[in-house]
Amino acid sequence: MNGIHVTSEIGKLKKVCLHRPGDELLNLPPDELERLLFDDVPYLEVAQQEHDRFAEILREQGVEVLYLEKLVAEAFAANPGARDEFLDQYLAEAGIHGQKMPAIVREYLNTFTDDLEFVKKTMAGVAKSEIDMPLASSATLDDLVSDHSDKQSDLIIDPMPNLYFTRDPGACVGEGINIHRMHTPARKRESLLLKYMFLYNRDFAAQDNKMWYDLSDSYSIEGGDVLVLSKDIVAIG
Repeated sequence: MNGIHVTSEIGKLKKVCLHRPGDELLNLPPDELERLLFDDVPYLEVAQQEHDRFAEILREQGVEVLYLEKLVAEAFAANPGARDEFLDQYLAEAGIHGQKMPAIVREYLNTFTDDLEFVKKTMAGVAKSEIDMPLASSATLDDLVSDHSDKQSDLIIDPMPNLYFTRDPGACVGEGINIHRMHTPARKRESLLLKYMFLYNRDFAAQDNKMWYDLSDSYSIEGGDVLVLSKDIVAIG
């Protein structure tokens, strides 16, 4: 059955959306861990091994495991205009400094013609060292030296290292979904991925599904604030 139909979070789990840790963990700057909500830099290989075993255990219990990055890529492949729309919002939320740098980063991200690789790159973030000099030839000095903090940083766009907490950016409630406005700036772009998956992926964008809450709303809410207890009761924290 396509679409969303969740009337209990304590019943038998049938289908789950995960994110396999990726290059976003490699791009964590050691001197900015606190801002990105980490205490230490995780070891990616071990994190992936642990995640893969977790997903395997779910499958052994008959759960269908879906991956966020693949679902978003499928949505872009099915609706080419959605990718450009997503990129507009992604760059607006990315906190890029400098007048010309957003256009330079857009050009760079569009070199990832494969939709899955494009999605993974938006998750991983963008560093100044990745931008070829021909792309940056028209950049101003401010474009090239601006950073996210008082410390010098190689980051143009932060990675999204908290993505494996896929329950935070949204919550399925009945036959609809919340796309959450995350509280911290480090996590706000995560919700964009979920929004475009919901709007354009054929497995979820059923006509009768509703968006109860959108990330454009003025107050923040996250996954742990919502618990579906039954078809008639939702607990909101």
